Amino acid sequence: MMGRWIAVVTATLIAIAVALGLPFVGGEQKWHVARGALDADCNNSGANPDGSVQFMVMCPRSAMSPDRRWKIVQTPATGGEREIYDVRIEDARGRIIGSIPTLNDSMPFVLRWSPRRDWFLINHWLGSGLERPRVFQVTPSGVVEHRRHLDAGLAQAHRISPCLPVDKMEASGSGVRWSRDGRRLAWVYATRPDMCVFYGDMSGPIPADKQWKPFLMISDIETGAVVADSIRLLPDDGKWDFPADAPYDDF
Repeated sequence: MMGRWIAVVTATLIAIAVALGLPFVGGEQKWHVARGALDADCNNSGANPDGSVQFMVMCPRSAMSPDRRWKIVQTPATGGEREIYDVRIEDARGRIIGSIPTLNDSMPFVLRWSPRRDWFLINHWLGSGLERPRVFQVTPSGVVEHRRHLDAGLAQAHRISPCLPVDKMEASGSGVRWSRDGRRLAWVYATRPDMCVFYGDMSGPIPADKQWKPFLMISDIETGAVVADSIRLLPDDGKWDFPADAPYDDF
């Protein structure tokens, strides 16, 4: 039931985007976004070629951290709709450290461990064409989510795309790469293509200088600050390569 509903919503959004001539971001997103999420095919679950791991509700699995200190576990779903399950962190001995907030919502997500010990990224698909990069840290008191980068990214999105609604938006997009030291995250801001049309305050054709534009940026994970000179607008055709110049040369 959930899968059919997601498929209908997604197909509708794609049709809207095509009709409006709005771009979907491609290229670097091949592995860091949830792929094959609508077909319930467990072949789309598990390790990706770039080292990330995709989780799907109908395909319970786990993934160890590179140092084998932690393990993310998605438990098998139970209940009448088979949608009751947990996503949690365990240590090497199998002791439960804590659950990961709001990941048990039947939506797929992609995990990428950080080079920095005890940190990881979740690209959490929220349905209806939305995704969000979420950063977590395993601490002695449990699992802590760091959200400052989302607030700073949203502020940049409003600056770059004035047509976006102010009171109905959350930071959208997906994390692409960790820096070598794990203290910074390169991520794409790419929200639903109909946000300006159906949810913004614009009426009639949207002026070119106010239209929605996807972009790439680097965030300092602890402070949330966007790294200077890291914002790169992405092309309308959705094809782009990860930059090789500074400040991206540290990724």
